[in-house]
Amino acid sequence: MDRILTVEQMTFCEHEAEKYGVSLAQLMDNAAAQLAEVIASNSSASSKIVLLIGKGNNGGDGLVAANLLAEQGLKPAVVLCCGEPDTDLSSAAYARLDKSVEVLKAENALDFIEDADVLVDCIFGTGFHGSLRENILPVFRACKKCEGMKIACNLPSGVNARNGQADKLSFKADVTVTFHRGKLGLYLQPAVDFCGEILVKDIGIDERCENTLYPVITPFDVVKARASLPFRPADGHKGTFGKVVSVAGSESYIGAAGLSAMAAMRTGVGLFELCTAKSVVNSLSAGMYECTYSAMKTDKDGFMVAENAETILKKCEKASSLLIGCGLGHTAETEKLVAELIEKAEIPIVLDADGINSLCPNIDVLLKKKSTVILTPHPAELARLCGVTVGEVMSDRLGFAYRLSEKYGVTVLAKSADTFAVDGGKVYLCTEGTTALAKGGSGDMLAGIVSSYVAQGFDALDAAALGSFTLGSTALLAGYKRSERGIIARDVIDALPRFLYDLENAD
Repeated sequence: MDRILTVEQMTFCEHEAEKYGVSLAQLMDNAAAQLAEVIASNSSASSKIVLLIGKGNNGGDGLVAANLLAEQGLKPAVVLCCGEPDTDLSSAAYARLDKSVEVLKAENALDFIEDADVLVDCIFGTGFHGSLRENILPVFRACKKCEGMKIACNLPSGVNARNGQADKLSFKADVTVTFHRGKLGLYLQPAVDFCGEILVKDIGIDERCENTLYPVITPFDVVKARASLPFRPADGHKGTFGKVVSVAGSESYIGAAGLSAMAAMRTGVGLFELCTAKSVVNSLSAGMYECTYSAMKTDKDGFMVAENAETILKKCEKASSLLIGCGLGHTAETEKLVAELIEKAEIPIVLDADGINSLCPNIDVLLKKKSTVILTPHPAELARLCGVTVGEVMSDRLGFAYRLSEKYGVTVLAKSADTFAVDGGKVYLCTEGTTALAKGGSGDMLAGIVSSYVAQGFDALDAAALGSFTLGSTALLAGYKRSERGIIARDVIDALPRFLYDLENAD
């Protein structure tokens, strides 16, 4: 898949296209031709083709497509779902509608919609947001009852093209025909479940229209993942493949330190040293033999204190990445510890969980960093980093991650059911995953994997994106012929070598 555009970027391209000789009217005609071709390929002479028409330019696309279908001898009908079209282009398309095309009003066409052989959604476009209004719900209930082929024009109505949010009654397409580039929201949960197969069709927009658009969003797929893996020389030794120093764990959160360590070691790093509370060392060392341990000073509750910074920084002199936060806990002392490590460490830092929470009160310390910093926030942590609500973050997760990256010069891995890896003007969208990861320990595994890749010499953005791809794909592999309900973090860790083998040997 090529580049993905935000709604704002697509709107810019549509208007910029006029500089290269393609008007908005021509773009509508081109889009309608592509839509009509898909409709015709899924129809026969006897097919009952019903196009659902909105008031805007999406409806205009459908009206022009109806004319093209009629010219081919097919018998389309259009249903006006929001009254007559009211934009200049859609009104002009309605005025030119072939007289052979039957026109119905939505309130009189519910049974007609249910009986369609091919049902085409041209109601709402990229400007839609929020919930479907009560007065149009009968149309969408009729769509749900229709058993014919369902095709969406540009995007399924009810879906938010900006952030992937979707009304529960959104049009559920078998095929979505979108134009020029895929729109971001179509690839995000829950919207992606309403899109079916996504076909991206050319409508004549010159690629030069995109030259000034940032961020550049591209999907991180198996081809990119395999290309990201570095060569492992046959004569390599443990020092060749890097060392992670991890500041993780506390008396209250022992498992997080162990899961992150095992995930890192299962993804290729040569050495892993865990700096943690003595109680964590005593617990994990009885069963996790592959890493080394350093017991740190703690407060009375078993959380590490800032006094450990000097010792940790000394260990960093012989390491290639520093992981901070998995099970660390959040106290005034961890805030001081995290701030000092960020300000003084000269190796790349991966900051997760309570590392992020401990950073938030002193976030401007990022401006004093001496090395690369990768933040791995889930939506609530991203909201804390940005000083906003979770609701605000979910309405524009990419925007907040992008602005955070720009402001502080950091790489942000904004994780959720779909994940953005953001570094300045470049963004990777990572969509691999499963609900098997909707459990405690998944973030710890991800942080460990990313720190492992960084230690092996990966670029920060590639390490973040590949880390997300690795975790999501491995969870899918671990769940093969097994219920996602029953998969736990250790199952995923155990499957990592198999995933990497498959990736290394993929055709």
